Amino acid sequence: MKIKDQVLSFQQVGMCEVGRIKHHLKHNLWNPKSTILFVGYQAPGTLGYSIVNGAKTVKIFGEEIAVNARIEYIEGYSGHADQEGLMNFIYSFITKPKHIFLVHGENEAQGILKEKIESETGISVTIPEFGETYEITEKIEMTNKIQRKISTTLKSEILQRLEKLKEEIDDMDIYVREDVKDENLRDEDIFRINEKIKDLEKQILNVIEG
Repeated sequence: MKIKDQVLSFQQVGMCEVGRIKHHLKHNLWNPKSTILFVGYQAPGTLGYSIVNGAKTVKIFGEEIAVNARIEYIEGYSGHADQEGLMNFIYSFITKPKHIFLVHGENEAQGILKEKIESETGISVTIPEFGETYEITEKIEMTNKIQRKISTTLKSEILQRLEKLKEEIDDMDIYVREDVKDENLRDEDIFRINEKIKDLEKQILNVIEG
């Protein structure tokens, strides 16, 4: 029996934002005979989220890629419990906690879970913000709050973006070299690769000289 369709399984690898996974997507998303299977949570604003939520095209390495492949999503393999699982966890305590801190999750989801816990269990819930310090005694109270400096945040974001770009270029280097070594590569494919390298070179030079 011949397997006609190629199935790619993508777990929670940076929400498809970095690494070789983007190369796999680039070479398979356009193919209607491919199936892309996601088995982990994809955060809003990421490439993985766009694909899972029905994007018709996505941009990968500056190139518009049509999403023609079959997209499947198994949410049950996510490493995070859903609302029902978290509520069951709270109900499982013989002696209920006096207070709960929610420290992980998206803002909207945290707010909904906070209301549900407080209304159904009577347990008070705090969603701490960055830099807050709490003293946990009979009474839960915030004792200190460090104000986040915008400049520090921007510096951190710049460094993260730089590291991400370096990873992308390293991965691109590996795959371009592999493609160029392919003896079956057509002349038009070599020309296309060369043009993309030149475009990337121009973009980098524009940033450096700008």
